[in-house]
Amino acid sequence: PAVVKAAIEKETAGGTIGGIVKHEADGKVCYAVDYVKDGMKKTLKFTEDGSVVTDKGKKGQSGSRTSCC
Repeated sequence: PAVVKAAIEKETAGGTIGGIVKHEADGKVCYAVDYVKDGMKKTLKFTEDGSVVTDKGKKGQSGSRTSCC
């Protein structure tokens, strides 16, 4: 979805995307994005509405983050 694409581009700006995988669990859809930025491999997850996901639902540097798959 366009909103997820925009969120991925914003969060991974300056990095190189290695892959995007769509996950579905308990009726929820998440997208896992592997990318390299500043020489470090990183992974982010996004909900269908473009929100960044953390496993524990903690608040991160980019603002409120949501829990998902």
